[in-house]
Amino acid sequence: MRIIIITGKGGVGKTSIAAATAVKAAQFAHKTLVMSTDSAHSLGDSFDLQLGSEPVEISDNLFGLEVDTRKELSRYWSNIQAFIRKTVQARGIDSVLAEELSVLPGMEELFSLLLLKEYYQTKAYDLVIVDCAPTASTIRQLSFPEVGSWYLQKIFPIQRAVVGMARPFAEKIYEVNLPDEGVFDNIRNLILSLEGMKEILVNPAITTVRFVLNLEKMVIKEIQRANMYMNLFGYNVDGVFVNKIFSEALTDPYLDRWKKIQSDNMLLVESSFSPIPIFKAPLFEQEVVGIELLEKLGEVIYDEKDPANVFNHTPPIQLHMEGQNCILKWRLPNLKKSEIDLFTKGDELILQTPLYQRNLPLPRALLGKTLKEAHQNGEHLIITFT
Repeated sequence: MRIIIITGKGGVGKTSIAAATAVKAAQFAHKTLVMSTDSAHSLGDSFDLQLGSEPVEISDNLFGLEVDTRKELSRYWSNIQAFIRKTVQARGIDSVLAEELSVLPGMEELFSLLLLKEYYQTKAYDLVIVDCAPTASTIRQLSFPEVGSWYLQKIFPIQRAVVGMARPFAEKIYEVNLPDEGVFDNIRNLILSLEGMKEILVNPAITTVRFVLNLEKMVIKEIQRANMYMNLFGYNVDGVFVNKIFSEALTDPYLDRWKKIQSDNMLLVESSFSPIPIFKAPLFEQEVVGIELLEKLGEVIYDEKDPANVFNHTPPIQLHMEGQNCILKWRLPNLKKSEIDLFTKGDELILQTPLYQRNLPLPRALLGKTLKEAHQNGEHLIITFT
């Protein structure tokens, strides 16, 4: 099964691109599911029909759904939801509002990963396209498997032990609600259910990320940062979609300056994301809603190409031997070496930037070796271990 994650800054048209990609893929006879993980769902609006939390058949080989976090939470993780609701209500908050607050930020992304794993294991579809929330939420979503595993190993046992010791007197003295063993079991099972998801997401033959942007400098800068993040964490980006490009046929004087801005910014896009393929979509004369217009958008974007193909095979991290040295080649676009702090700690290589920290578990070939030097070669960081 193939997984395509489509994301971008809010308002750039990523839902339209995701829907058009799904329509095009279905025409290639791929059994395709397109799913929205954004809490403000607009996928159904794009198809001009009602979607729910279960897959709805849209057309031949094409299905759609919008993740319902509250339903998933109640179905599988009721202990967690009940604890949050009880804690909030204890602070004097109205029960209706407490119900709303029982769905924490990030739950949509978390449950979409659980659904992805379920579909991957059952092979229910040939292709799953994920219409993600804006880039910050996508970054959080893709971090869940790794962060959750780290939390379960390092923090969770301590929290569980401390709460267990404190519960008998803390609830009486301080009148606070502490999670019981049922809540901890739910949390543990929730994180364990993501086991193996990281391997699926970083396998470039299975999962690829595609960015959608407009030709505005602020939008491009955000996608540059997101692209750097994907490379830091080993995700394969195989497409950048430039949406809402003004046609050269437009001769309105008001648009001439905007067309010049777009032309200049297109050069920035091409220089920033090469060798990732760039797909272009014009600004349509009307709102892209419904199967017919989505089909037209898909034809313009992909031409004769199959959207399920992997369009970029350049791995972000490569490892090889040179004599007694191990060379780690790490693709980090739009990142200067002067912005990087690099060191090893235990069995991890830790890279710190002004925006992110990346803990890279070292492969066995590097265990016991010393970080000798690092230098930049174009957009790659070349790290030597001896």
